Amino acid sequence: MKKFLLLAAFFAVLSVSAQEFTLTEVTSTANVPADRMNNRQGFGYSGAFIVMDKVLGQINSYNPEDGSLIGTLETGATASWPAVTRDDAGNIIARVDNSWPGNFMADTVIMKIFPVGSEEPIDVVGNIFADFEAENGRCDFFSFIEGNVMDEEEGGILWLVTAKSTGILKVPFLGGEIDHDHIALFPVEGATLAPTSSTVVNPYVAADGTKHYMLWTRNANAVDLVMNETEDGFIGTTFTLPNKGATNGCFPFTFGGKDLVIYTTLPNYGNAWAIAEKNAEEPIAVVPEEPGYVTNGFQCNWLNAELVNEHKAIIYQYFPGNYFKTYELTIPGGEEHTYAVCGAPAALFGMENDWDPAAAPEMALNEESGLYWWTSEPTYLSGNVEFKVVQDHAWDVCYPENNYVVNVEAPGEYILYVTYNPENNEVNAYLTGETQQPKVYIIGEVNGNSWATNVGVEMETEDDNIFTSIVTLDRPDRDDVQYCYFSFATKLMEAADDWNGLAPYRFGAVSEATADNPNGDFQFFPEMDGQPLQLTFNNGHAFMVPEGEYKLTVNMEDMTLIIENQATGIETLNSDVKVDNTWYNMAGQKFNGMPSVPGIYINNGKKVIIK
Repeated sequence: MKKFLLLAAFFAVLSVSAQEFTLTEVTSTANVPADRMNNRQGFGYSGAFIVMDKVLGQINSYNPEDGSLIGTLETGATASWPAVTRDDAGNIIARVDNSWPGNFMADTVIMKIFPVGSEEPIDVVGNIFADFEAENGRCDFFSFIEGNVMDEEEGGILWLVTAKSTGILKVPFLGGEIDHDHIALFPVEGATLAPTSSTVVNPYVAADGTKHYMLWTRNANAVDLVMNETEDGFIGTTFTLPNKGATNGCFPFTFGGKDLVIYTTLPNYGNAWAIAEKNAEEPIAVVPEEPGYVTNGFQCNWLNAELVNEHKAIIYQYFPGNYFKTYELTIPGGEEHTYAVCGAPAALFGMENDWDPAAAPEMALNEESGLYWWTSEPTYLSGNVEFKVVQDHAWDVCYPENNYVVNVEAPGEYILYVTYNPENNEVNAYLTGETQQPKVYIIGEVNGNSWATNVGVEMETEDDNIFTSIVTLDRPDRDDVQYCYFSFATKLMEAADDWNGLAPYRFGAVSEATADNPNGDFQFFPEMDGQPLQLTFNNGHAFMVPEGEYKLTVNMEDMTLIIENQATGIETLNSDVKVDNTWYNMAGQKFNGMPSVPGIYINNGKKVIIK
């Protein structure tokens, strides 16, 4: 049997004011074999369908393209309950007790946790309702669990509803065990609970960034829940969905700046479904009833969504005993592009011919920084390097406008590092010898140095990407000047004034020259302590930092600098220093006047939030 593996991923959501949604069927696997007719609760995740076999107590993973079995997790239970779910980290949790009517009261194993990448389960022992016996009742299905049930500190939470519930039971997990001391009953104000044995409460983050929970009851209207101010209960608001059916299977999610619900529609117990906003008159997408499939009285049509990026979501539909289907929900602007480095000499780029975009090596995306990154193999070079970053292996779109030129001063083996920022189309690169570890130097008024191109503080590194140094900034001969100035270089010159030679290797702050600041130097404020500041190559912008001892950390992969004051407190700037009305964003970019885009900014040394 193939190994059963899941990979967890997180994707941000783009908020847009209006757009057209497009729903496209991608895969369809019909006529599931008879040996799978015992499958009950299931969901799609990381490109597979995860389904619980009620009779055999197995958790099966299926390929959506052909319905083939990918892998099986053995719970060791038979004739178990059909409940199976996952947490935000990708751990699989299944119910395995055989008690009737499913009271969670046994002091035995009631659940199994399969940690990500493991086929060996962890036993979870009840009794969940020891202190809430009146709430005990039948519960067939689990909601998705927020958090990570294996985490030792934050843990995860299962929000549990039974047929007898008068509220919603908070069941916390820590380190793979139920935290019995903190099980609590959360009452619901403002809406009728109307619980059944198949009611679920799924958490989600709304478009405005707040945490919400959706309570879904098969034969009643859904309820949108938010925590009360004391965070010991819920405030509920009942909402409607056009043509909602009395069938299990639903999922709340945020996409395209809208709070959406995937839900089953009429006729009941069929395979029809839709996507709509709460209280909408019409859905944004409808999938009608497809005849020819039996329901077996399962009263469910399992649906859930997984965000791929800000423009595309995958929707999974599992119709018990019959088929698996996947769909793509898209909004405009989600065209996916590749970026490659194309130039000369060809050998450096792994190509047979110079300037061949079709054969150019593709860059990799750093999800955290948003930058594309490429590193060459060690290559013997005897002349300068020239290149462009090309989109989709063609010259139709390429950057920069003129060729990027990297000077090679002497023949030898070199490695070329290139980054590309798709937000502003900025290309950066630097060259280093293969026989020596890449180096970064701090140049300027650091550790008693002056601005000489042949003097610098060499930063320490262990992985060729992260460079650190603890330095002293001191201006003893300039009492009238409050700041020390410095920038960086990947190579030092032989002569003290060789600025032309240093230019290809120098990098520093992202800033702009103004009348008051003709060099465009970047002023460091106390509020920026510990915050990543964007770096860029080939400019003369320095950082302006008050005297003191600091830890500097340069990340050459995402091109950022973190400045940390090593003193117990950050010095306050002199009150008699002239204050202007300059605005900066947290990347250090300067604005002429108050910014119009919402975000966090620095103005006159203070952090300001513009909504």
